[in-house]
Amino acid sequence: MSEPRHISEILREIAQNPQNAFEKIIAQLPCMQSLLKKPSSEREGETTLEDWLDGQSVMLILHISPRTLQTLRSNGTLPFSRIGNKIYYRKQDILKILNDHYIMKKISRKRKPE
Repeated sequence: MSEPRHISEILREIAQNPQNAFEKIIAQLPCMQSLLKKPSSEREGETTLEDWLDGQSVMLILHISPRTLQTLRSNGTLPFSRIGNKIYYRKQDILKILNDHYIMKKISRKRKPE
């Protein structure tokens, strides 16, 4: 099985190299033409499904409880997206929070009295 691709990549490929009659019709649509003209720098901000984690995954990765995860959502620390009753989190947001709250402490060892 091949690696999942972003829909804009698939559509761009169809528009550039239509192989059958259906793809040739699709390639003529105005939205396809604008996709071809859109520079890749504007597409960099797009997220793919691989960039999203569900709550269970986040709890396992961060070693936190469901209540802690709810607190992070409630106080606005962790942005989320809700579809029905399911909540999803972006990997970039979790990494940003970890980096923003990173604390480097030097551990000093106490000398034993001689």
